[in-house]
Amino acid sequence: MMHTSTLEREELRIFEELISRFDSLSEAQMSAVGVTPEWSAKDLLAHLAYWERAAAERVREFEAGTSSAQKRRRAQRERINREVVSANRATPRQVLREELILARSEIAAAMKRAPEELEERSPLGRIVYSQCVQHRGHHLEQLHAWIARLGKSW
Repeated sequence: MMHTSTLEREELRIFEELISRFDSLSEAQMSAVGVTPEWSAKDLLAHLAYWERAAAERVREFEAGTSSAQKRRRAQRERINREVVSANRATPRQVLREELILARSEIAAAMKRAPEELEERSPLGRIVYSQCVQHRGHHLEQLHAWIARLGKSW
């Protein structure tokens, strides 16, 4: 069993820290490649907004009882990532930020409706843990490391 309140706290902590880190960067810093070998912080924000919207869609499907168990292959995810980054290079960071916040709010609302105890294998628990805790947490670590390197060279 997992406790929804514990999952909510960890999800919120990571989310708020990501937003805070993005907000602390100037436009020039947001556009400088280096968070990954190919991505800027703005590219990472676009990536997170896309996958957060996808997670919110999965939550809606789960709640509507129309959830599909489709899992994307690595090659599909990598193609999507390249397309998302390319398509959003001209998108203002504020728009990407708002998209991320909006999608996250849908997920947070679903957690509020969930029982306090969730089966670890429950669709909602898996979506929130994998997308909002693990995925965001991975990228938060990358962002932290990049900001530390940026502080030394900017």
